[in-house]
Amino acid sequence: MAEVTLKRKITLRRKQEECAFTFSGKLKVKFIWSSLTDFDLCVFFKTKNGEVGGVFSNEYRGKRSDLGALDKFPFMLHLGDHKVPKAGEEKQEQVNVASLDEIDQAYVCIVNYDAIMDQRDVTYAEEAGRVELQSDSGDYLEVLADSTDEGHVYCVCSIKNNDGEYALKNESRVMDLGTAFDEIPGFSIICN
Repeated sequence: MAEVTLKRKITLRRKQEECAFTFSGKLKVKFIWSSLTDFDLCVFFKTKNGEVGGVFSNEYRGKRSDLGALDKFPFMLHLGDHKVPKAGEEKQEQVNVASLDEIDQAYVCIVNYDAIMDQRDVTYAEEAGRVELQSDSGDYLEVLADSTDEGHVYCVCSIKNNDGEYALKNESRVMDLGTAFDEIPGFSIICN
């Protein structure tokens, strides 16, 4: 009988830390949290030809197409907005990815919707959140979303496409809406 082992889960703990991964058509990007907060998982991107876009909750603009599609560009599908979890349970939002061939770089961001609407200053340190990335090749990567910096938008990590070789990078950048608008390619789509 052949010896079988599992690939270990790799947690990127330090800002700017990177890890290579492979996939050939099935990638899951999940944001998991357990606090009573209405978070939104968004994946924004810049294509190899310089265009920008994103997949995110269709509640921002009322367009079902904002969720994306797996069978046509951007080959990413947001599985829908999940409201506040019940006390003691974890909640998750997920984006499935079928291809990153046309994408140069993607940015996995979390938006604290409630804090923006209430104009409250917040940190992510007490939210018990993390981003998990699972590929069909067995890679299982995790980046904790636990920054103590104040801001409404958290760019947790990025995915860089180096001609079919992929790297997940811990970005750990918390920012206000204006900074996210200026610095995250595609973020402007969800802003007025």
